[in-house]
Amino acid sequence: MWPAEPLLVARNALGGPARVPVSGTLRVGRDQANDLALAEATVSRRHARIVWRDGRLEVEDLGSSGGTFVNGLPIRRQELRPGDRLRFGPRVEYEVVTEELRATSALDLSQLIPREEKGELRQLQTLLDVARALNAATVLDEVLQVVLQAAVRLSGATRGLLVLRDAEGNREAAQAFPPGETLALEATAGALFERVLDARHSETLKIEGSELIATPLLVARRPLGSGQDASFIGRVEILGGLLLERPLRGRGIPRETLAVVESLAADAATAIDSARLYREARDKAKIEHEMSMARTIQAALLPLPPEVPFAEIHAQSEPARVVGGDLFHLHQRPDGELSLAVGDVSGKGVSAALLMAVAQGMLGLLDELPQPLAELLAALDRGLRAKNPGNRFLTLAAVRLAPDGTLRIANAGHCAVRILRAGGGVETVPATGPLLGLLPAASWRIEERRLAAGDSLVLYSDGIPESSDAGDRELGEEGVEAALASLTSESPEAVGTALLATAARHREGREAEDDVTLVVARYRGAGA
Repeated sequence: MWPAEPLLVARNALGGPARVPVSGTLRVGRDQANDLALAEATVSRRHARIVWRDGRLEVEDLGSSGGTFVNGLPIRRQELRPGDRLRFGPRVEYEVVTEELRATSALDLSQLIPREEKGELRQLQTLLDVARALNAATVLDEVLQVVLQAAVRLSGATRGLLVLRDAEGNREAAQAFPPGETLALEATAGALFERVLDARHSETLKIEGSELIATPLLVARRPLGSGQDASFIGRVEILGGLLLERPLRGRGIPRETLAVVESLAADAATAIDSARLYREARDKAKIEHEMSMARTIQAALLPLPPEVPFAEIHAQSEPARVVGGDLFHLHQRPDGELSLAVGDVSGKGVSAALLMAVAQGMLGLLDELPQPLAELLAALDRGLRAKNPGNRFLTLAAVRLAPDGTLRIANAGHCAVRILRAGGGVETVPATGPLLGLLPAASWRIEERRLAAGDSLVLYSDGIPESSDAGDRELGEEGVEAALASLTSESPEAVGTALLATAARHREGREAEDDVTLVVARYRGAGA
C-alpha cells in the first residue's frame, strides 16, 4: 500500500514535465491528448497507462513499439512500489515516489551541491536532454512541443507561447503552455512579442505580478555557390519566437536564465528549420508517389488496339507532365465498324487528366450504342457540359471505318485528320464543327471518304504541330504534312515513330511542352 498519492519525478524526461502527480488514471504517450504527453520520437502515441486505485499503483503497456520497463525489466502489466524506476521506450525515465519520500530521501545529491551551482546544473541537464530530444525528433509538432516545454522548465515560467511564421510573415503554427493559453498570453504581451520579432533580439519586461521573456527564433542562411562564397552568412531569417511568463521575483530575471533561453532558442531554430525541410521532403515524396500512381492508372485507361481483319492499328501517347490531358480511343463497335478518336482536354496537369478520364469512359460507353457518329459527339458534348465545373473543353477528331472502306469523319475543333493514299499524296480533312463541352446546341458536319487497300489514316494531337525549336518556331501543320508525304507506303508503327521523331528533331532535344498523341490505322481491304 502507498502511504500517499504517488508522484512521478523525471530522471530523464526529454521534453516531458519534471513532476507528474498520479491521481486516478494517467495516460502516457507522444500524442498531446495524453495526460502525460512526451515529445520524444521513441515514445509511441499511446504508450502506457498508469492507474492509482484503492492505494495501489499499476502500470500497463499499451502495445508500444519501444516497450515499458520497471527497474530495467520489460513489462506488460505490473504493480509499482515506491522508488521504482519507470521507463517509457529506451530514453524517457521517471522515478515513482511520494512527496514525503522525496523530501526525506536519505541521500539527496543536490544537498552536496552549493546553491548557486544547482540551477546551473539543472539548466545544463535540461539543455542536454533537449538536445538529444531535438536530434531524435523529425515531426514539426513534436519539435515545437520539446522546445516549449524545455523553455518553460528552464525559465521557471508558468505560461509559454511558441509561434512560427512563414516567409510572408503569416502565422504558420503555434504551441501554448498550458494548452489553450495562446490568446490570453498574446493579449498580455502581444506588443512586446511583435517588437522582439521586428528587432530580432531578446527583451524582458515586468508587468503587474509577472515578468516576461521574449526571444526570436533565428536561422542563418548561407548564400548558394562555391565553398568560398558560402564561408559567410548571407542573411538571417526569422522563423518565429518564444514568449514566456513567470511569477515576478525580487531581483528580476537573472542574466544567466536569459542566456540559457537564448541558447535554447538558437538550437530550436535549427531543429525547427530541419523539421520543416523534412516535412517538405516527405510531402513532396508523397505527392510524387500519388502522381506516379495516377500516371499508371491513366495509362491503363488507354485501350489496346482491337484485332480487326480489315485494319492494322498503332497508337501512342506521351504526356508532357506526370499526367496528361490527351486521350485516344480504339474500339470495334457491335456493327463491325472500327471507331477511332484522338482528343485533347484544355489545360495541363491533374484537372485536365480527370476530365480526360471522364471523356475516355464516356466514349467507350457511347460507342456501344447503335447511333450515328454525329449523335455520339452531341451526347459527349452534353455529358461534358454537365460534368465540367471548370469550364474546360475538349477537342476531338473521331472517325468510323467500315469493313468496306467507307470512312466517316467528325472533327470537333481538333487538328486536321490526314489520309495517306497508297499511291502517294496526303489528303487533309479539317475541323467539321466546334469544340466539345462549352457551347450548347452545337452541331458537327460528317465528312465521308472511301479508303482503298493500303491507304492509311492519321489522327494526332496539337503537341506535334506545336513542337517548337530554340527560336520558338513551331513545326506547324505544314511540317506535319511534309513528314507524312514521305511515309505513305509505311506501316502504321513506322508512320507513328517517324512523325514523333520529326517533332523531337524540331525541338532540338528539348522536352515537349505539351502532350503528344497519335493514332495511325492502315486499311487492308474488304477481303483481308
